[in-house]
Amino acid sequence: MRTVWKRLPRLDRERLVGLLPPVEYRRAPGEQQLFDEASLPVSLPLMLKLDQETEYLLCREVARRALGSVPEPESLPG
Repeated sequence: MRTVWKRLPRLDRERLVGLLPPVEYRRAPGEQQLFDEASLPVSLPLMLKLDQETEYLLCREVARRALGSVPEPESLPG
């Protein structure tokens, strides 16, 4: 018995991307100066609109991956 392979239609990536709406980010007038003067560690959470708790959890996860483990805040002295 012989197997017949059918070719699947190819994806037209350019046409697919052309269907997507353009993405634009416009800063509010007050944000412009803040972003211009802020360092990357300060401006990145602002761009991602992270609240304080989410920023803390993100930093803990990055530290855990980099260091292998991170102590709980309650176990730290002082």
